[in-house]
Amino acid sequence: MRLYIPVFLLMIAFVAASVDRSMAQQPDPKVAFLKSLAVPGWGHHHVDNNNWQRGQYHLGADAVLILSFAGFSIHSNNLQQNWFVYGRQQAGVPIAGRSRQFQLAVGDYNSLEAYNDYQARSRNWDQLFEDVPENRWQWTDSADRQKYRDLRSRFESIDQQLPALLGLMVVNRVISGISAYNRAKKKQKSNTASSSLFLSPYQYDDGLVANLRINF
Repeated sequence: MRLYIPVFLLMIAFVAASVDRSMAQQPDPKVAFLKSLAVPGWGHHHVDNNNWQRGQYHLGADAVLILSFAGFSIHSNNLQQNWFVYGRQQAGVPIAGRSRQFQLAVGDYNSLEAYNDYQARSRNWDQLFEDVPENRWQWTDSADRQKYRDLRSRFESIDQQLPALLGLMVVNRVISGISAYNRAKKKQKSNTASSSLFLSPYQYDDGLVANLRINF
């Protein structure tokens, strides 16, 4: 019987090692969630690097959104610079760094005098601009003023889309994270290993019978 004891102990060690390896290979749902928050699809790859098609969709969507955001940002900056330069050259006043009220007024009125005259007649005393050189714009052609307005409108239209793209990137990351988390939980359940080892209560003349059962 003593000869069977080492075999019995080796069998227990084998079971423990098998369970440990199974547990070590199980993806952590929290890690999967955090990875997908950082890079959409990364969490799915963490769960199963051989089958992460859903993660690839999220990764591709994120790439498209990032490229779109970069493209819109560059275009927006170019339009803004063209708007500022055009206003300075054609209206004769600095546009960059001015209040939105002033930037709008330059596009709506031919001059500071015309603007202040309208506000005074409307009794909007708090809307008047100080009559100083940096506020004295003057358009020589209504077509130039319309071009200024078009540049400003195009810039603001594109600039307002940037927060929406950022929001979509956040939503994509959250959805990817939740999906990766759920997949990790499912895989954890399916990979949970249970093992049992028991000895038969019967002893035969040729030795001790040990039955090993491992369920995965």
